[in-house]
Amino acid sequence: MKKSIIKTIVLSALLTLPFLAQAQTFTGIEAEKKAQNTPEGWNAVTLPNIPEITSTNTFNIKDYGASTSAADNTKAIQKALDAVPSTGGMVVIPAGTWIFGSTDQMTSKTEVLSIKSKTVLHLCAGATLKLVEYGKAPNNKTLFIGCKGRNQSDIVIEGEGETSIIDGQGTRWWKARDNKETFNPGAMIRFEKGSRFLLRNFKIQNTPGVNITLSNSDGANNFTVHDVTIYNPASDTKTEQPSHNTDGISTWGKYINIFNCNISTGDDNVVCDSESQYVHIWNCDFGTGHGASIGSYTSNIKHVWFDNIRMTGTGAGVRLKTGINSDGSLRGGGEEDLRFTNFTMTKVNAPFSMDCYYDKNYNADPAVDKANQRKKDDTTPSYDGILLQNIKTTDVATGNAIFLIGRPESPIKNITLDNVQIQAQKGIDIRFVDNLVFKNNSKISCTSGKLWVRQYDSTVDDQCNATGIVTPPTPAEGDEVTYTLDAKSYKDSSTDKATWNFSNGGSISNTASKSYASTKNNTIKYSKGTEFTINLPEGVTITSATFAGYTNEDNKTCYLGELDGVALGSEQYVFPSRTTDYSTKTSFTINLDTPATGTMTFKPQNAQAAWVITLKGTKTSTGINNITTTNKMANKNLYDLSGRLVKVNATAHDMKSLSKGVYIYNNKKFIAE
Repeated sequence: MKKSIIKTIVLSALLTLPFLAQAQTFTGIEAEKKAQNTPEGWNAVTLPNIPEITSTNTFNIKDYGASTSAADNTKAIQKALDAVPSTGGMVVIPAGTWIFGSTDQMTSKTEVLSIKSKTVLHLCAGATLKLVEYGKAPNNKTLFIGCKGRNQSDIVIEGEGETSIIDGQGTRWWKARDNKETFNPGAMIRFEKGSRFLLRNFKIQNTPGVNITLSNSDGANNFTVHDVTIYNPASDTKTEQPSHNTDGISTWGKYINIFNCNISTGDDNVVCDSESQYVHIWNCDFGTGHGASIGSYTSNIKHVWFDNIRMTGTGAGVRLKTGINSDGSLRGGGEEDLRFTNFTMTKVNAPFSMDCYYDKNYNADPAVDKANQRKKDDTTPSYDGILLQNIKTTDVATGNAIFLIGRPESPIKNITLDNVQIQAQKGIDIRFVDNLVFKNNSKISCTSGKLWVRQYDSTVDDQCNATGIVTPPTPAEGDEVTYTLDAKSYKDSSTDKATWNFSNGGSISNTASKSYASTKNNTIKYSKGTEFTINLPEGVTITSATFAGYTNEDNKTCYLGELDGVALGSEQYVFPSRTTDYSTKTSFTINLDTPATGTMTFKPQNAQAAWVITLKGTKTSTGINNITTTNKMANKNLYDLSGRLVKVNATAHDMKSLSKGVYIYNNKKFIAE
């Protein structure tokens, strides 16, 4: 063979080596099938249909004019993407830094780099695809890589690990927001229409806005994202320029798998917005960010499962929110089957929070929201079926352990905490929640103040004494009943500070406008010389009362001066000074000569008392008792059903002049007609 022929053959072989190497970098789709991990009853996520990658359908951006020294490679990279035939192929980004993004014709109506169907975009090890700096890229609702408003399917964006990088150079963008400059950065990667997308094995960092958006309002579906690292500075960092609205992964479609990802960012780590259904997120690490999130667009979100999530330094843990539009309309309707299981939270601010007034602020007084509740429609949030299971904080969270804000017209329904252990600086604050269940070794504790900050218009079923409130089975007629009135059973303070409500259905009020507070050993403070009224749950008769505690003043004693209309001597039921005995060991049980129904009264004397009150009796009928007379009235004062005093020492004439309604007189219900 002639030397010239040999030389030609060798040269041809050498020229083909890069292409062969490139072809070998695509590992295919087969291994993805084994990692599906589809929950029972769900359909498996469909994977991209990619043709065999060979040298003939592999395109290197350098062959189309891209250069690491160029100020902008957008046109060159796009030429390589356009070269992929309709049958499919791969575009290779070699090692090096490749600037893109400042193309004049790219507007808010399109994307900067457009990927068509059956394309693999492959970033080699050591390759960085870097967005041009702020001011040179389109800065108005732009998505940078993907497809805007066009139906494209079977697309793969992949790298070879964390040295395969997409860099948004976001610092100047975030600073522009701080300076109130007008701009609206879009997602770095977003696919709005089509089906079967795979993102794997690369790092995305410093994105001006959202990092990855899966679908939007156009209904793209079947996404798989795994082994992707996302990094943006926290929104409250003091060591870097804070990032803003930099959601890690945002979902808006159906059939989505996200796994083995490591996400630290300035907003939601992973967030499921409207139309997110059959979304499974598992085995991920969350750093800074706003947690495992739902909303604030929450229309038709169903079947979402976060599982095996490790959080460190995350601002929020499990976070659900429904927003309100600028015109006052709501963004909800149809939220159900939301699961959060096997979480470990370290240095997390708010382990579990929900807010159905997001962006518009709920009223500080829930009674105002209740009075102004809306008519329910298909945009009203309707959360039903939320499971938190096997979740633990490893330290003390800095915010509320649980913070749930439902809507009066549509309470949050059926929340189950199963084996959930949360320690936090602040306690539990809930309003408009229907059936919050604690079970299976759950335990909630706080390091400051009382555990129950608020429980307004909400029902709690504490099956494992997770909060100190154990909901007993509903007693039948004739059953013995016990009601404990202390700081643990405290439920919420109504708008009237002189009334305290308790989880057992009872309340305490007074006519001197004295407010309440708790002190040591779950006792409640009671002012001297003030008559307090215990408003009993309906359908119970109380036969004995136990007062346990101490005098909440130094070097003084207090005593029980009156119980249910009966004056008591100053030497009968005396409680020691807190300087002597700061406990509830001093206890007196008093049997009532006349069993109490409806209300009963008591009065501390001489000094402020700190007491736990336990009432015992029987369950009676729930019917209305008409007024009856006895030889000796225990309490001639007249009250309404809220415990407010209507008339002191009411007479028969007073009774005849009442407005229609139900009142309490002589510990009995009285109907004025």
